[in-house]
Amino acid sequence: MGLDIYLVPQADKVANDAYEAAHSALYERPDYDTMSKEERDAARAALPPYVPHQSVPSANYAGPHLFNRRYLRSSYNGAGFNRAVPMMTNTGHDLYWIFEPVRGCSEEYDFELTGASIPALYEARERAQVVAQEIRDCDQLLVDSCTPTFPRSKEKLPSEDEVLAWFCAERVKHDANADEFSHESYHTAGGLVLGLTTGTEVLAITLGMNALEWPVAMFVYRPDPDAVQTYVESAMITAEFCDEAIMLIQRDGSVFMEWSG
Repeated sequence: MGLDIYLVPQADKVANDAYEAAHSALYERPDYDTMSKEERDAARAALPPYVPHQSVPSANYAGPHLFNRRYLRSSYNGAGFNRAVPMMTNTGHDLYWIFEPVRGCSEEYDFELTGASIPALYEARERAQVVAQEIRDCDQLLVDSCTPTFPRSKEKLPSEDEVLAWFCAERVKHDANADEFSHESYHTAGGLVLGLTTGTEVLAITLGMNALEWPVAMFVYRPDPDAVQTYVESAMITAEFCDEAIMLIQRDGSVFMEWSG
């Protein structure tokens, strides 16, 4: 789960609103419960078509990327843009801040952008570029924690030898299935594994409290350069996202921006 932000062209929005209305009307029909399977299938087939979201790759950054010109995402974990970037830059600058000129004080999750929104989109574009530069210029430190799947009693905590055995087993598993591991660091029921290939520079470790008020090990670390570059690219693609919105407004008269929360 996480924050998802979409750009939806006007024609797609109109088509999907028609689909949703017809879909709801179908299930609200007084005879729906008595319809046969064939009748229901025929009624669903007659619904207006649903237009799936279209991804438009970045014009500047090749290869697979979580962000694109019509979609931005911040996961809720420690690596998510909205958590990692404000912490790394010590600014509080996240996707909400970038789009503050566009959203204003609105708490709406689905709103239309028109020609009147273009100056705010240019301002958001500048903010995205500012964030990219802040990431490049900062000390690039992050804090994360190792949270067990379930709280453990003192009697069930592993010994040093057991922890080392667990780590060695994880390393063997990682090396044997390297193609299946999409991240250098990952959580398991036993704990957090950090950068088995590239390594992670841990600078300090202390005891802290997580959101569930469990005592957990917290550590200050420096992410590897590739991870930092991903955040820079995400901020720059956010600027492209603003360019895409302006283009769609100029082409169609408006575009819809949808936020998951």
